[in-house]
Amino acid sequence: MMAEIISPQKTVKVTFSLEPAYNVIGSLSLLDMVGDFSGLSEWVYQTAKALSPERLRTNRLVLDDAYVHLADAVWPSFPDWVDDLAARDATIMRDRALRAWLASASKKVGGEIPDPSELLADRAAYLALAESFSRLEGKPFDRPFWEERHRLLNDPPAGQELAVTHLRTMWDEAVAPEWERNLPMLEETITAFKSLNLSGLTAVEALSRVAMRAQIPHIDWFKDIEHIIFIPSVHNGPYIVHLDGLSETTVRFIVSAHIPEGVPSHLSALSRSELLVRLNALADDTRLRILELLARQGEMSTPDIKMQLELSQSAVSRHLEHLTATGYLIGVRDQGTNLYRLNPDRIDHTFKALKEFCQLG
Repeated sequence: MMAEIISPQKTVKVTFSLEPAYNVIGSLSLLDMVGDFSGLSEWVYQTAKALSPERLRTNRLVLDDAYVHLADAVWPSFPDWVDDLAARDATIMRDRALRAWLASASKKVGGEIPDPSELLADRAAYLALAESFSRLEGKPFDRPFWEERHRLLNDPPAGQELAVTHLRTMWDEAVAPEWERNLPMLEETITAFKSLNLSGLTAVEALSRVAMRAQIPHIDWFKDIEHIIFIPSVHNGPYIVHLDGLSETTVRFIVSAHIPEGVPSHLSALSRSELLVRLNALADDTRLRILELLARQGEMSTPDIKMQLELSQSAVSRHLEHLTATGYLIGVRDQGTNLYRLNPDRIDHTFKALKEFCQLG
């Protein structure tokens, strides 16, 4: 008999923080995702709708670029961070951002990645890498976008000016009133979670507990995490947003602002916000049909759900992602396909939360 020693899973440090710069960047990044995700906050959809196509494109250029590549630092406000951004050396910022993107592209594309200086000098090589990267991310290749991005990488001051001007305009015109309105809810969320004892948890356990997910998919780099910083937001709905740009051992996740189970809420607006996330997932005929189908059939694969409900691949993926993110479904990977089943505990918890909300006051 061969003995095998199984190492214990690494536990992580867990903290909660408002972190305005990261918080607002997370919200602005959602504006480019309105066509891919349902269940985001109404502010995200209305803001994206109000922006011109040119402004939305600029938003994507700025947020995709390293000019907003966040370092492992904290600023007291979003405007403070933008002021810091404006004062930095544009070329150093460009170089750090390009290296960060190449590190991400290397993980996706594999093989040998060209040197940064080579990509700056050779637009064709840069576009070829960008096309491979886009394809592996499941996104169409937007050549004009990547050509503009390459131009800005070769003109760091212009890229810096575009980023600073755009971020200041978005703060003044769209974000500042929304931030002030939601600040009490964000602060109460942090206070509530700080009252819990979350020591001794692994990265997966901490993420599952805080995000109220029955299951967190296995991600290889989770094993390296030593410190998780959770940032509450009222904009990302049930979805978890991972912010790039930090060390491999310290990561930031933006999660929905909510009160953890067992902690009383003294702010009805926060309870209402949490309920809206849950109920929004149920306020759609297709998603209710998916729940009904799984209630009858038990566990089903994505292709079977797609076929029985006569949905497109993009539609079924979007609805299953929404229901899984809100916890109504549990998904598992089995022999190359995703299997889904109902999570009755989350359904019961939603009814309980609605009842408790109606008894507030």
